[in-house]
Amino acid sequence: MFIPISPASPCYPDHAAPGRLRRLILTAAPPLLLLVVLMALVALYSGHLPDRVYVDNWGIDTKDAATWQGWVSQPLFGVMMWAEALLVISFLRYWRLPQVQRGLVAGSFLISLSGTVSGALWLLELVDAPGAVPRPAWHLAVEITAAAGALALGWVAAGPLPPAPVATTAPPPHAPTMTLGPWQRAMFVTSAWSARRLLVAAVMAALTAWAVSNGFGGWQGVALLALLTIFEAAQARTRLQIDGSGITVRLSWLPALHRTLPYPRVRFAEARSEAPAGRYKLHDSETGWGIVAGKGPVLALSLSDDRWFVYSTREAETAAALVNGWLSRQRQETA
Repeated sequence: MFIPISPASPCYPDHAAPGRLRRLILTAAPPLLLLVVLMALVALYSGHLPDRVYVDNWGIDTKDAATWQGWVSQPLFGVMMWAEALLVISFLRYWRLPQVQRGLVAGSFLISLSGTVSGALWLLELVDAPGAVPRPAWHLAVEITAAAGALALGWVAAGPLPPAPVATTAPPPHAPTMTLGPWQRAMFVTSAWSARRLLVAAVMAALTAWAVSNGFGGWQGVALLALLTIFEAAQARTRLQIDGSGITVRLSWLPALHRTLPYPRVRFAEARSEAPAGRYKLHDSETGWGIVAGKGPVLALSLSDDRWFVYSTREAETAAALVNGWLSRQRQETA
C-alpha cells in the first residue's frame, strides 16, 4: 500500500528560548498581584468604606453595603482578568520573538503597577468617607509617576535579550551585487509614504478627541490613544538609509525614533516585485518587519533569524545591490 508523505515543514532554530520562561512569568504575574493587593486592602478596610460609592474613571459603582462581595464584584477585577488573558495569549502568539516579549513584560508592569497605585489611592481615599469624594489633584501626579516607573521597571526586569544569530556567508551568486573597493564608501537614501497610515492616524485622532470631549475613561486610556495616534501619523512617511553602519529606518516626523539593522543580521538582499506574504510593520511579527506602502517593488532582506525585512521603494534593485556589496566586502575581508 502506498502512503503519500508530505514534505516536512522547515524547522527553524528557536532563537527566543533563552530567558523566555522568565519573560512569561513576568508577563503573567503582575495582573494577579494587582488583584491580590486590592483584595487585601478591601479585606482590611471593608468595614470603613461607604455604603454607596461612585468613582469616575474606574467605573466603581457599589450599590450594596460595603462588604467583601460588593467590592470584589466591581468591573475593575473583570477588566484585569481580561488583561491577564490578553497578555498571556499575546505572549504565546509571539513565542519566538523576544523583542515583543520584552515589550509585553513592560506593558504588563505598566498596566498592573500603575493600576494598583491608582486603585489603592482611591480606596484609601474612601476610608471613613461619608460617600463619594472629589479626586485630589495630587493623585494624578502620583499615578503618572507610578506609570513611568512601572514601564521602566518592567523593561529592566525582562532582562537582556538573547543574542541575535549572526550571518557569516556571502550573498548567493544570483543576488544583485555592487562591487565596492577596499576604501570605497556608498550611501543610499529613499523615503516612502503610506496613505493607509494617514487614514488610521486620522481615525485614531478622531477617537482621541471624542474620548477627551466626553470624558471617556481615565487619563491612561486617553494618553495611550494620543500616543498611538502620533506613532501612526509618524509612520505615514518613513526614510530608509543604507550606509556602512547598516540599514536604518527613521520616522521623518519623529527622527529620534529609528531602528537600525546591522549587517551581521543580514544574509543577503534582493529586489522583489512585491513583499513576501506576511505582516510588516516597524514592530516585529513572525514574518519580519519593515514598511510596505501598497503594491510595488520592495527591498527584501533575508535575516539571520529566518525572517524578512522589507521596504517599499522603486529603487529596490539598486538598494539590494548596495547591501550585497557591503556584505560581500565585509565577509570576504573576514574570511
